[in-house]
Order: sequence, then C-alpha cells, then structure tokens
Amino acid sequence: MIDKKKLRNDLILIGSLLLVTITALITINVISKNKNTSNLIATVSVQNTVVEVVDLSKREDKHYYVEGLHGQVHIHTKDGVIAILESNCPHQDCVHMGYVSDTFHPIICAYNAVYITIGVSPNDVDA
Repeated sequence: MIDKKKLRNDLILIGSLLLVTITALITINVISKNKNTSNLIATVSVQNTVVEVVDLSKREDKHYYVEGLHGQVHIHTKDGVIAILESNCPHQDCVHMGYVSDTFHPIICAYNAVYITIGVSPNDVDA
C-alpha cells in the first residue's frame, strides 16, 4: 500500500528542487545577458606575478607568448575573448577551455603556473 504522507513529502521535495533549479538557471541567464563586456581586462600572471594586462574591450586579434614554469604558453585574444592556444602541459586542460570572456571562469595552466583572470578595468569601478 502506498503511504500517502510519504508520497506527499516526496512530491513537495521534488517540486522544491525543481523550483530552485529553475530559479538558478533564470538568474544565470539574466546575469550572462546583462554583463557589460565593454570594460573588461584580462590579467595574465605567472607564479602570482602579473606579466601582461590585456584590454579585452579593444577586441584586438593579438597573440601573446608567456614564459611559464616549464615552457612557453601561447595566448590569443580576439573579439573581446581570450584563450590559451598552445602549452606544453601534459593534460592540455587550459587549451581545452577555449575562449573565455566572463569573470566567472579563469583560465589556469597549473603545470606552467600561468593564470588568466578576467575583471573590470580599475578605471570603471565606482569609488
């Protein structure tokens, strides 16, 4: 026999989880569509030392070569996005990340200690 109280509790739990999931997806979608990409910069660091700052708002097609811990890392920018195109790291996770343009996803090549973070230009931050 089906326990009606248990079934009711299960339905409430499933409904609550569905509601939370839908709310999270809508929030993420709204944030990603409303982000302002006109003032973004990418900061390239090797072993916590900034070696390059790239203004992504210029939307330049440019190649950068950074010397990491174990070799050279090839970085490319275009159309306001940035990616690591080549690295001598064994797993190539940094290369497989592809082009990134949001502040939520840094590009990390742990093998070479190269970190690319995206943020808002300091000139555009309200005091």
